[in-house]
Amino acid sequence: MVCGWNCPCVGIRETVGFAFREKTLRSSTAWHWRYTKWFFFALYMIAFVLIMFSGTAYVSPFYSGFLALVGLTYFGSFFVAPLTGNRFYCRYLCPYGATFGLLNHIGYYGIRMDKNACVDCRRCEQVCDMGIPVWQQGKDHGRVTGLEDCMGCGRCVASCPTDALEFRDVRNEFLPKLRMDGSYLMRRSGPPAIAPRVEPLQRAASARRQDWQDGRQPLNLIDAMAQARRCLDCGVPGCRNACPLHNRIPEWLEALGRGKVEAAAAISHSTSNLPEICGSVCPSHRLCEGACTLNAGNGPVIIGALERFVSEEAFRRGWKPQGRIAPAKGNTVAVVGAGPAGLACADQLNQSGFDVTVFDKRDEIGGLLTYGVPSFKLDKAAIVRRRSLLEQAGIRFSLGVDVDAEQLQRLIETNDAVFLGSGAQRPRATNLTGQELAGVIDGLAYLSDLNTSRLRGSLPTPAMTGKRVLVLGGGDTAIDCARSAVRQSAEDVTVAYRRGPEQMRASQKEIAAARDEGVHFVFHRKPEVFVGKEKLLAVRFSEASDGHDIDHACDIAIVAFGQEVDHKGWLERLNIATDDRGYIVADEYGRTTHPKVFVGGDNSHGPDLVVTAIAAGRRASQGIQAALACNSNRSVQPEALNEPALH
Repeated sequence: MVCGWNCPCVGIRETVGFAFREKTLRSSTAWHWRYTKWFFFALYMIAFVLIMFSGTAYVSPFYSGFLALVGLTYFGSFFVAPLTGNRFYCRYLCPYGATFGLLNHIGYYGIRMDKNACVDCRRCEQVCDMGIPVWQQGKDHGRVTGLEDCMGCGRCVASCPTDALEFRDVRNEFLPKLRMDGSYLMRRSGPPAIAPRVEPLQRAASARRQDWQDGRQPLNLIDAMAQARRCLDCGVPGCRNACPLHNRIPEWLEALGRGKVEAAAAISHSTSNLPEICGSVCPSHRLCEGACTLNAGNGPVIIGALERFVSEEAFRRGWKPQGRIAPAKGNTVAVVGAGPAGLACADQLNQSGFDVTVFDKRDEIGGLLTYGVPSFKLDKAAIVRRRSLLEQAGIRFSLGVDVDAEQLQRLIETNDAVFLGSGAQRPRATNLTGQELAGVIDGLAYLSDLNTSRLRGSLPTPAMTGKRVLVLGGGDTAIDCARSAVRQSAEDVTVAYRRGPEQMRASQKEIAAARDEGVHFVFHRKPEVFVGKEKLLAVRFSEASDGHDIDHACDIAIVAFGQEVDHKGWLERLNIATDDRGYIVADEYGRTTHPKVFVGGDNSHGPDLVVTAIAAGRRASQGIQAALACNSNRSVQPEALNEPALH
C-alpha cells in the first residue's frame, strides 16, 4: 500500500527507470546484499532519536553527513539504473522499504504457491523487480518467504501461466474460499489456455518412397504463429540453456507469434550462422525441445520446425542477414574446411571486418551437410543459397582444393591466421572378418557417393534395385542409409543394432519415418563375420540373449558405425599438436600449439552435432580476433569480445 500507492520515490523512479526494469540483478550474491538497507534503516532511527538532542554539538555534524549520504544514495542511484534496474534503491537502500517489509511479516499478507500446479517456468522470478527468488522459495516452502522485499506489485501472481501463485491477506480470514490468483487479478475465468502441440505434417510414406523431396510439409504463417505463441517465455529458458549456441529462442518466438517474421529471423541469425539448417537437422528433441517447460504439459514448442520456418519465410520475402558490420581491419584469415564450423568462423570474422577465404577439397560448401545428409532430410538448395549469401557478404571460396602440408604452410605464411575445420570424416574401423567382400560398403561413403551423383545428375552407385540391404548401426547415419536404400528401390531394408531400441542414438521421428517407409529393425544383434567368398552372402550375428550365432542373408551390408578424425602425421611437423586419437589439441577458443593456427569442430572434440560445430567455429573466431588484437599491442581476451551488434 505505502510503497505502491503513496511513496513519491517510487513514482519518480517508475518514470525515470521504467526502461531499465529488466536489468534487475539476479543471483544468490545479489539477493544476500539486500540487507544493506538495514544500515540506512538504523541511520534513520538514530536520526529520529537525535532530533530530541538538537542543541548538542555532535548532532549537527551527524545530520550534515546523514543528509549528504541520503542525497548521494538517492540521486546517485539514478545513474546506475541502466545497469542495476529501477528498483535498485528500493531493494538495497530504502529504509522505509525495510520498515514496511517488517509489517509484511507481521500482518496477514503473503504469497502462496501450489507446488503441484507449478510448471517450473520461473516467470515469477523473471518479472520480479526486487529480484526475489519467488520460484525457489515457493518450491522450498510453499510460499514466498522474502516478504521484507516484496512491494505487493502482483506481477509474479499475474504472470503465472497456471495460477500456481496466489495472494493471501486479511480478506481470507473472512472469505476462506477466496483465491486471489492471476485469474482473479486479471478478471478472467481461468489460466490462459495453451494451444496443443501441432507438428508439421508428413507426406504419405508411399509418396516419400518415390522421391528425394523433403518428407515434411511446410508450415503456413498462421499455424507457425499459433505454435510460437505456445512459448511461456520462461524466466530461466531451458531451451536457450540447452542449446550449444544459447540461441535467443523465446525472443524470436515472441516476434514470430506477432507475425514479425523478419524481426524473428534477425534475432535468430544474431546467435546462429545457419539457423535454417539447424532447424532441419538438429536433434531438437534432445536439446531445446527436450528442455522446454511444456514437456510437463501437452508437449514442447516445435522449436526446430519454427526455426526453419522463420528463416525460409524471411528469405522468401526477400530478407537478407546482416553482412559486414565492422570496418575492414586489413587482416586476412584462411579457413580450411567449408563445413559448419568453418562457415560459422568465416561468417563471424567477415562480419568483424576480416578478409576471409574458405578452402575445401569438395566442389560445394557444407561438408557432411552437403555430402553426408540425404536431400529428403535437408534440401541442398538451402546450402546453395547460404553460399550465395556469404559470397555477397564478402567471403571468398576456393573449392576443389585439398590442403596438404605444403599448402597449409603457405597459408600460414601468407595469412594473419588460419582456421582448420576439417571435421572427422574417416569411417570408424570395424575389424570384422570379411569386410573386404564385394557388397560390404561404408555408410558415410555410400551417402557421399549418393549425394555426389545426385548433384552431378548421374546415376547413383551402387545400384540397390531388387537388393536385400542390411544396415549395421543405430545412429542417424544408419537411418539415413536405410531410407536412402528404400528410395533406390531395394527389395528389403533392415537395420540391425547391437543394443535395444531405447538406446538408439537416432531420432525417434526418423526411426518412425523409416518404419513407415518399410524399413525393418532387429535388435540385440552383434555383428561377428561377413559371410561369403568373393561376394557377400550374409552377416553373422551373435544373439545377445543366448550367444547363438544367426546368419542374416543380404546382398549389401552398409556399415554405419560412425566416423573418426583422419590423423594427419604432418600436423606435428608444423608444430600443431594432436592427441593419441589424432584430434588436434586446442583450448576453448580453438587456440592450438601453433600461434597462428586455430581449430574447431569434429577435428578437435570428435564427431558431434552440427550446432556444436557452429558454436566451436564462433568461439574460434573470438580467439582469432583476440590474438590479432594482442599482436597489435591491444590486450583483448576472447570472452570480452561481444557478438556483432544486431541492427
